[in-house]
Amino acid sequence: MSSGQYEFTFYETDSGAVVPLRVQPETLAASFDGTANVGATGPADASYPSAQVSGSRRGLGIFARYVTASWTTAPADYDDRGIVKITVPVKATFDAIAKNSTVSYLGGTARVVNTFPEEIR
Repeated sequence: MSSGQYEFTFYETDSGAVVPLRVQPETLAASFDGTANVGATGPADASYPSAQVSGSRRGLGIFARYVTASWTTAPADYDDRGIVKITVPVKATFDAIAKNSTVSYLGGTARVVNTFPEEIR
């Protein structure tokens, strides 16, 4: 469930390239133990495709790093038994996230269950 239309921002790859990224606004409003989940500083480097945040990771392209978290206090209209997937555009932010750390998301709180690194194919 989303709180709005997609926003365009930038994603920093593990190698330091900056590419376009399209995410829901709540993704960029999340925070991990008080660290804001902001987009990378642009502009995008030439001749790189956009990072992908959904769909199969079996194809070709840049597949953004993300975390999954389970609710401790779910926001309104969310199932408190659900899992939320949050893309993390900046590598330093991702590297600082530990399992079981706290995530603030849409007014609710969750704990990090797993981290998934970037994949480039």
